[in-house]
Amino acid sequence: MLQETLYERQNLIGDLEIPRVATVIGLGGTGFWTALFLAMSGVEELILIDADTVEVSNLNRLPLKDSFVGLKKIVAAKEFIHEIRKPIRIETHDSRIENPQNCRVLRGVIFCCTDNLKSQQIICAYCKKNKLSYQRIGYDGTTLNVSKTFPLTFKEVELQEGYTSTPSWVIPAAFAAAAGVASRTYKELCLMDDLGKLHIQNSSYVNEKILDDARDEEKESILDNIEDYIPDGYGYCDDCSKCSDCNKVDPDEDGYGYCENCEERYSEDDIEKLKEEAKDECFNDIISQIERGEIEDAMLEKALEKYIKTTRRHEKCLA
Repeated sequence: MLQETLYERQNLIGDLEIPRVATVIGLGGTGFWTALFLAMSGVEELILIDADTVEVSNLNRLPLKDSFVGLKKIVAAKEFIHEIRKPIRIETHDSRIENPQNCRVLRGVIFCCTDNLKSQQIICAYCKKNKLSYQRIGYDGTTLNVSKTFPLTFKEVELQEGYTSTPSWVIPAAFAAAAGVASRTYKELCLMDDLGKLHIQNSSYVNEKILDDARDEEKESILDNIEDYIPDGYGYCDDCSKCSDCNKVDPDEDGYGYCENCEERYSEDDIEKLKEEAKDECFNDIISQIERGEIEDAMLEKALEKYIKTTRRHEKCLA
């Protein structure tokens, strides 16, 4: 009866999918909150993996009392969670993920919250190979890294003992954990832009206003860097009227602006002026096409598609 009442309001959210089993690797700032949020959401079984102990510096972002200092993090997390969710089964492992064999204890949905790069690579590769649901959660003080994939490298990574000391604050730690758990359980959370400079990349659900703002921002970026989008030679063709007596142009680079069938030659200043006029006309045409949302020129459309793909790849690397 207590359990039914406990989740009475949560159950009103029809699309919420709480995993029955979840594994959390790393119980630092993000990992502890991740385990706590999973437990409070109704996960039945938690597997917690960490080899470190609670230090005084951990208390600035974890809801733990001074008495927890010196305890293993897995012990502290288990005790804290059992205080608020006694029925949950918690399995602990006082270890680190240092090779694929260590990953055999991973079960359910995997939440990678360790800041050890080598461990991150091993965990991600293991999950992909064994088709386990994977969620990476981390932060470096202000920038959150919440993604379902992690860039793997085959380069040797310098051995890293213990954990990395990074700028730490409770808000981004809890924020990243909440976002990571939500990413695996619920697809329609929307954060409005009045929260400040908050950027969500490739979200499965984004409010239309945020999408509109993103489109406007992308268009402004294109207009501010318009020269990057103009292919070489754009705006020029063989039948442009560069000569006042006929409609032909000598393609020879030494005879630009000069036609063999007439005597008129343009000075270098005249040629530069013609080039600038053609360039301005080209700019206006491109801006008009972008503002209308109708790209008519195939070369321009190809250039823009290439830019957008490159930009998105760059954003994914930063995520």
